[in-house]
Amino acid sequence: MSVLKGEGKVVILYGTISIPSGPRAYSGYLARPDLTGEWPTILLIPSAWGVTSSVKDLCRRLARQGFAVLAPDVFRGSGPTRSAARNDAETALAAISDDRVLGELEAVIDFIANPAGFWSSGGRGFGVLALGSGGRLASLVAGRSALVAALALVGPHLPAEGNGAGTADLQLASEIPVLGFSGREDDTAPPTAVAAVREAVRQAEWVIYDGAGANYWDDYLPSYDVEIVADTWDRLAAFFERHLPDAP
Repeated sequence: MSVLKGEGKVVILYGTISIPSGPRAYSGYLARPDLTGEWPTILLIPSAWGVTSSVKDLCRRLARQGFAVLAPDVFRGSGPTRSAARNDAETALAAISDDRVLGELEAVIDFIANPAGFWSSGGRGFGVLALGSGGRLASLVAGRSALVAALALVGPHLPAEGNGAGTADLQLASEIPVLGFSGREDDTAPPTAVAAVREAVRQAEWVIYDGAGANYWDDYLPSYDVEIVADTWDRLAAFFERHLPDAP
């Protein structure tokens, strides 16, 4: 790992790590404060393009605010190219079975909840953050693990029908705080679907940005909006500060 001095509250460590799970090991990207102690931890589930430069940047930004952020590579290093069209990337993600991905995410949860890790307070509860089409998996994880203390979804897919992160998935997480973000021009999250989630998930708050479209948070794409992204990241940090154990 490398040390980065920069904006934020703390100096951080960041880089690719190996996540042991029995005889296997999974890959992920970890950013955390370069200080002693156990840090409030966030499991970040990427969008259909996997652990991109945008995902790594978000990990580092949150780490500078005093969080440990781990983004697992669900593609095992063989994900779609960064230039792949959205539909192609989402097809590649959908081709991975839920059983396989959820099994790997359970191993990641065991890793961050292990007190022998010395850097994470995940054994007392952790947050889940998802980008784009990673929202469905994040909702399933939040509904299955009693250690999930808060769930945040940035640009999740909320189709009225199909296998997106719809109301039924999010209802699994109805006992924890949920914060969602969507662009008003996002065709993957129509206003009717957002309204249905806000009605069904009693602790859900939702921020809708005028003029923003799908994947507005991704600095690789034309839809990226720097001012809206800055507001989203600030709100995310404040949300996790309110709800995670040992938050700064």
